[in-house]
Amino acid sequence: MVDRRSCAPSQVKRRLENEENGYNTSSSSLSKRPCSSRQPLQVISESTTNHNERILQILSQPFKVPIPNYTGGARRGLGMRRCGLKTALHDPFEENALVLYSPREVSAQEQLKTVSSEVDVHVVVDPVLSKVLRPHQREGVKFMWDCVTGQRIHGNHGCIMADEMGLGKTLQCITLMWTLLKQSPKGTPTIDKAIIVTPSSLVKNWYNEIGKWLSGRLSVIAIDSGTKEEIDRKLGQYITQHGRVVSPVLIISYETFRLHAPILHSGSTGLIICDEGHRLKNCENQTYTALTQLKTQCRVLLSGTPIQNDLLEYFSLLHFVNTGILGKIQLPTSPYQFMALPYNAPL
Repeated sequence: MVDRRSCAPSQVKRRLENEENGYNTSSSSLSKRPCSSRQPLQVISESTTNHNERILQILSQPFKVPIPNYTGGARRGLGMRRCGLKTALHDPFEENALVLYSPREVSAQEQLKTVSSEVDVHVVVDPVLSKVLRPHQREGVKFMWDCVTGQRIHGNHGCIMADEMGLGKTLQCITLMWTLLKQSPKGTPTIDKAIIVTPSSLVKNWYNEIGKWLSGRLSVIAIDSGTKEEIDRKLGQYITQHGRVVSPVLIISYETFRLHAPILHSGSTGLIICDEGHRLKNCENQTYTALTQLKTQCRVLLSGTPIQNDLLEYFSLLHFVNTGILGKIQLPTSPYQFMALPYNAPL
């Protein structure tokens, strides 16, 4: 057998030392000889076992933030799915809670047969807003919610808020919009985007009001000036948002909407709010036509004076928010024909 051991001086010296200690240094037994630097295994003592049990006990405890007096609460971790039944976003049984929708009560037997994903939940206004709403404003928010969700008139999703100036129509609409963007009876948002159309002098006012009442929790795009290319780019970015919408609210003037309507018509939105809505009293002007062609289901019109001159203006406003609810109108040849119509005659 050929000896393939190294002839290096250090290796030769090491083999001689091993032979003096009684170890076999032949090539056939190199793999079986014990390592001089390796200690034999020891039997685990009882103290070591107790130590391991202590380590396992510590690791099995829930994680606690190592900050003194930390009261951050137990928030849902990023990327973790919620488990269990769906619940309302806010407590419906809290004092002064404004509940817009209450699911019907089901028996215990029906609960066993119902799939958890099909169970409806309460829709409750954010306490940040409900605590500042006055009684008439709470009624107004409930009225608009019932209208835009089709609870009041089946198949129609629009309404006219005709409170007089100074009664808080802006706050009521902000409350409605915020609730629709966050909640629904199914536990998901009702809408994904909203557009507020207002006179150019009120664009900044709406922007400031949203920031005031929601404290920066809602990202808003306000367009009141700029070049055509800049406005087209902003409108294109807004209308093409899908899924997780970064800026769900657009505030725009009537004139800007009319001039850039083709871009907004290329997509859809969940809600449109028209401030100073009596500007839409003429159903034949270009602004009215541009707004009616927008792909949206929920429409809210704000006006302190919905009827100014004649019933044709009122018909135009109602036809905008709920198309076809009054049928087709027969235009009179003379304004005096309205005076000859019976009080209950259809338009």
